[in-house]
Amino acid sequence: AILTGYPGSIASTWQQAGRAGRQQSHAIALMIASGNALDQYICNNPRYLFGQTPEHALINPDNLRLMVKHLLCATYELPFQKGETFGGYGEVDDLLALLQEEGVLHETSSGPSTQYHWLGEGLPAHTFSLRTSGDDRVVIQSLGEGRPQVIGELDLESVPLMAYEGAIYMHQAESYLVEHLDWEGRLAKVRPIEVDYYTRASIGTTIQELAPEAEAQAGEVLRAHGDVLLISKATGYRKIKRYTHETLGFGEIDLPEMSLFTSGYWLIFSEALTEQLEAAGILLRPNDYGPNWQAQRLKALDRDGHRCKMCGAAGDEGPGLHVHHLRPFREFGYVPGENDYYRQANQVENLVSLCPSCHRVAEQGQQARSALGGMAYLLGNLAPLWLMCDPGDIQVTADSRLPLTKAPTLLVYERVPAGIGLTQKLFELHDELLQAALEMVTTCRCRDGCPACVGPPGDIGPNTKAMTKKLLEILSTA
Repeated sequence: AILTGYPGSIASTWQQAGRAGRQQSHAIALMIASGNALDQYICNNPRYLFGQTPEHALINPDNLRLMVKHLLCATYELPFQKGETFGGYGEVDDLLALLQEEGVLHETSSGPSTQYHWLGEGLPAHTFSLRTSGDDRVVIQSLGEGRPQVIGELDLESVPLMAYEGAIYMHQAESYLVEHLDWEGRLAKVRPIEVDYYTRASIGTTIQELAPEAEAQAGEVLRAHGDVLLISKATGYRKIKRYTHETLGFGEIDLPEMSLFTSGYWLIFSEALTEQLEAAGILLRPNDYGPNWQAQRLKALDRDGHRCKMCGAAGDEGPGLHVHHLRPFREFGYVPGENDYYRQANQVENLVSLCPSCHRVAEQGQQARSALGGMAYLLGNLAPLWLMCDPGDIQVTADSRLPLTKAPTLLVYERVPAGIGLTQKLFELHDELLQAALEMVTTCRCRDGCPACVGPPGDIGPNTKAMTKKLLEILSTA
């Protein structure tokens, strides 16, 4: 058996390796590692694969969406009696009545006894995804030769990442171009295409609320897990050449904002630690853009016609539009009172007008060039090793000065609404996760960063790897 890359979990690895050598036959299993962080960690730490038992599946019993699906599956097996309890939920009469009103269950009465019966066709379990709790689905319809064919479905939350107009949608190793997306009708029309590139969406995410269920002080870092409310908007995408990963072009995405209430695990740096890291150059201080900033900002807005250059949204001179430095301001080395390097940084050619959503995307791209961004990249890639999940089941965002916390903050959150318990497990494995990240960046043989540690060279700064290593060393000893 030949495995092309780490499948994502120990359980999947043994399952795929076991396809050869059944019964009494001898066999060998080989894994061909890719350059990503997951594969490289397994190659450098084979004891992780051979020395541990397969993962435990995680589920959040308080997730109402999951609970309703469990209830429907249970009703299919045996009709519910009114007043009957279900697991640890107690009586579920209200939910059964609601499902009866929706036409999913049928209520029958015989004397004092009332029962609820499954009305659907076939097994309800066959219609529920093991990977997502979302009920809102988008149908993927292929417009190839002959009649249009349905080739798959996506949960609505995944559409801004995978099925926007212009995206390359992959299905059974075949490439499809998304030609039209009917957001209201929940239908994406795709056409088979041969291309040498893939697409990657840019998502601007705003953290609206962090509600901790548990907190713990780890030195000068507060770690917590709990409920998270996020607002996200896809604003554009990149066309990226396969194998070389060079950017070939850009496109716009016009989709509405989406809110996600889910579970998260986050780290908040203390004021003392922040000052220490800023003094050492590991974290970036808030920028003073120099005395000519307001004048140059207005020139950039006038040049761009007071429109966002990425999505075309109209704005004004106030908070409606932001002005962004194409080359980060900090790279010019301006020191107030000591030099006038702000003049070069604030040249109109280095400025672009962006709406708040597009500006968040641009700023997140620059965050990736920092130590905090390098740490976020590492944790996002290593976390699935401790969880029975696909890397796409979690998302990571970092901000050197999050408005909500007014401090450097790193958040790992679940893409499943209400969560299934993944990030609570990360909260419990905080020390192991940081140690693995430090080990990964220390043992990686690249010079300035690569996909196996802090990110591809084109997405990071020249000092990102060294600064990320220093940051993790400080956090691991705090």
